[in-house]
Amino acid sequence: MSVWTSNAIVSKAKSIYGNFLKPNDYDELVKMKSVSEVAAYLKKQSKYAETMRDIQETTIHRGQFEELIKITNFNSTIKLIRFVELKDKSFYELNIKIREIELILSTVRSIISENYEEALASFPTFFIRHAEFDIIKLSQVRTYSMLLDAIEGTHYHDILLPYEEKDRNLIKYSEIENKLDEHYYDCVFERIEANYRGKLKYDIETIFKTKLELANIIKIYRLKKFYNADAATIKNALILKHSRMSERKIDEIISLPDADLLLHYLERSEYSRFMDDDEYVFIEYYAQKLKYNLAKRHMYFSSQAPKVYSAFLILGEIERENLFNIIEGIRYELQETEIKRMLIY
Repeated sequence: MSVWTSNAIVSKAKSIYGNFLKPNDYDELVKMKSVSEVAAYLKKQSKYAETMRDIQETTIHRGQFEELIKITNFNSTIKLIRFVELKDKSFYELNIKIREIELILSTVRSIISENYEEALASFPTFFIRHAEFDIIKLSQVRTYSMLLDAIEGTHYHDILLPYEEKDRNLIKYSEIENKLDEHYYDCVFERIEANYRGKLKYDIETIFKTKLELANIIKIYRLKKFYNADAATIKNALILKHSRMSERKIDEIISLPDADLLLHYLERSEYSRFMDDDEYVFIEYYAQKLKYNLAKRHMYFSSQAPKVYSAFLILGEIERENLFNIIEGIRYELQETEIKRMLIY
């Protein structure tokens, strides 16, 4: 990548990040009493204005609204690379891979629930052109066999084929999600290996390995805490291929007698240097805050495009999850303080 291209991506990323929601925005959003109010607020924000421009906030369905938030997040990332020819283009197209997986999982959930939402026609042209499968065809899927037909000829087809079930109630969603996550991380580290060397490669790998390891820790916590799963079940649900943790360390964490002890593990781990002095009650919050602090550090201080881009993906993901948590909090009529405790900023 030329110095000019790298500088252009870094500058653009930091400029777009400047339009992310601010603390005062979250202070306002947690006061909202309905999804319509949240939609109306976002329509006035520069980052969301274009995507939300034509919505009727008084009638928008929650699922449609969340999909528009995802599309806004995707569009923001595409703006970084859309008009730039990159030698390491495959790495920057990881966000396309994320979006493809999200759409497939959303389709699987709709098959299981039989809740088929009206397909959105607002996917960016860039995504439709570069996606591995036909987006319109996917939006028309109503059965698992139709899903397999829609993704025929892609890596996704081979991943989902073993899980085909005629009875929607027998579809193993969690296993499908895990296999797609494995595929994503395989792509991540293959593309890093193909494009980067030295310290840059090490730093980018560290960003994604941290994200992966924290996701594994959260899975361990949830399976122990809420499902009382045995060690074999927990270990089978993890993605261990790219983890820096030894098998011995993984087994040690899984064998902790109390799931809440995982929080103490993180507080004593190498990750603690990326934390602030706040008190944490939920391990999910701790893990997200850690990722946020690490990504924000790269966003502010790095001048290398791949690292800034990787940080941008994480920060965009966290903002998106913040909005989903606000919408969910409003749905369950939680107090402002309760919703705010779930937000990372």
